[in-house]
Amino acid sequence: MDNEKRLIIAIALSVVILVLFAWLAPKPDRQPLPVTDETIATERPIETVTEPERFAPEAAEETDPAAEEASPDESAIVAESEEEILVDNGVFHVVLTNRGGRALTWTLADYTRSDGALLQLFPQFEEGSDYPLSIDLDDPALTNELNNALYRVERERLAGDGSGGGERIKFTWADGRGIVVEKTFEFYQDNYLVDAWLDVFDRGRRLPARLTLGPGFAAQEPSSSHSNYYYESQAAWDVGSDVTRRKRGKLDGEGGFSGPVYWAGLEDQYFTSLILPNDSPAQVRWKNPDLTLIPAEGEEVDEAPEPRAEPVIAVSVTGGGAKLYVGPKKYDMLREIGDDRELGEAVWFSSQGWLRAIVKVLFAGLVWIHDNVTQNWGMAIVLATLILRLVLFPVNQYSMVNMKKTQLQMAKLQPKVKAIRNKYKKAKDSQSKGKMNQEMMELYKREGVNPMGGLTGCLPLLAQFPILIGFYNMLTVAVELRGAPFFGWIQDLSQEDPYMILPIMMAVTMFAQQKLAMSKIKDPQQLQQQRMMLFMPIVFGFICLQMPSGLVLYWFVNNLLGMGQQWLVNRHALRLEAAEQKA
Repeated sequence: MDNEKRLIIAIALSVVILVLFAWLAPKPDRQPLPVTDETIATERPIETVTEPERFAPEAAEETDPAAEEASPDESAIVAESEEEILVDNGVFHVVLTNRGGRALTWTLADYTRSDGALLQLFPQFEEGSDYPLSIDLDDPALTNELNNALYRVERERLAGDGSGGGERIKFTWADGRGIVVEKTFEFYQDNYLVDAWLDVFDRGRRLPARLTLGPGFAAQEPSSSHSNYYYESQAAWDVGSDVTRRKRGKLDGEGGFSGPVYWAGLEDQYFTSLILPNDSPAQVRWKNPDLTLIPAEGEEVDEAPEPRAEPVIAVSVTGGGAKLYVGPKKYDMLREIGDDRELGEAVWFSSQGWLRAIVKVLFAGLVWIHDNVTQNWGMAIVLATLILRLVLFPVNQYSMVNMKKTQLQMAKLQPKVKAIRNKYKKAKDSQSKGKMNQEMMELYKREGVNPMGGLTGCLPLLAQFPILIGFYNMLTVAVELRGAPFFGWIQDLSQEDPYMILPIMMAVTMFAQQKLAMSKIKDPQQLQQQRMMLFMPIVFGFICLQMPSGLVLYWFVNNLLGMGQQWLVNRHALRLEAAEQKA
């Protein structure tokens, strides 16, 4: 019996010692849950994401000291009714709702639709899906609860500091059982950047939370006739090495990654919505719910729209907060406000590095001409084309003169070439044809003529092709040219010519330039090739019907200057021919 008492006392003392030790000993740092095959819920996106780690739902972060005061007995924080909050900072108008602390609309002040109305960037859907700036957690049920809760709203004016001041809007909600949520946005006067914080606590523990953009993203135009809007609702992110883009339908149903994220979000051709996390590494997740788009006001649709996948991007916002950018993809402005985050790369000049470098140079030159020489973007394109033509004049002149010399030399040899062909006219065997070709090559060698010399005339086209592609890329993504007029009937250089005048003029000048290049040609094979080339103006004229008028303007002016240079080449060739005849 004494032994049993001693055992009981020993056990009791052991329990007391363990309790005292657990109470007095410092708490160890909480380690994240190990990543296993069962916990991995997403996949690595693509090869351009360098060193991101595949992620699993994380354990709650360490206890926040300020949040320890919250206890399960604390009173709930819930708004009595739903309300909308309007924010106007001079460059955009935002309508927020305290239901979930989300954004209902985001309208730009300096950009309008084709009918003159302000431009709205967040699409609306029939299903009433989650709005942008929703919360994304690892727990779907808790996510749904937080995004539909009524938050208490606090508004506070921010003192001006040279930026014109601004406004802080804070959303707070608590369920009284330990869940506390704070979502804060700071808007600054005449500034597209917004500071954002998101804190979600469960009984004092910070939960890994993400802020969402989407579903979908696009400038809401009243008509679908804008054929030069090539993409919308495209996902994009930058991990510090390269920008990854996934067009609608090319993004996996659900996925994500974690790593050193500079920015991530959604974009269309001219505008973007991005989250720039302040802490690294960060998480990026996406999903693609099927939703039915509500047509923009004033848009005529032939039939009811079908549901389609609309991307939603979620980016982690930890204690350090994040910056939010919703606005135009103005290259110079993005570089200025986010140079340390490569924010300028949000402008999709090209996926190819060498071509992107050319486009940036072309764009910088065009902007300089517009800002310092003329305030008309159409005239800036004309002047830029003239400068490029002058820069390329030596190589164009060399190639065109060589081609013309070859044409004249071939014309002189036509009687001898014709005699050789007549000699073997009746011969049908391959051996005779081989002898004919051998005699013709000996003739060319004896007369010092290079029959392939005319191919050097392709060099001007090859030299201009990257520039042409560069102009095309620049004019189709530069928001500066969106809605920019030239004169007369051309009121938007980013859109096609409504009366097809410029494409027709481009095709006519292209035809005239080729006719000038064909003068003095007598060789049957060269004539046949040139006649085939005469179909090119028709083909390119048809293509240009749907091209941005700014690009067609460049091509038209380039053709005019090419005609002038061809005229000079022809005069030079005539002088050479006259000199040879005198000799």
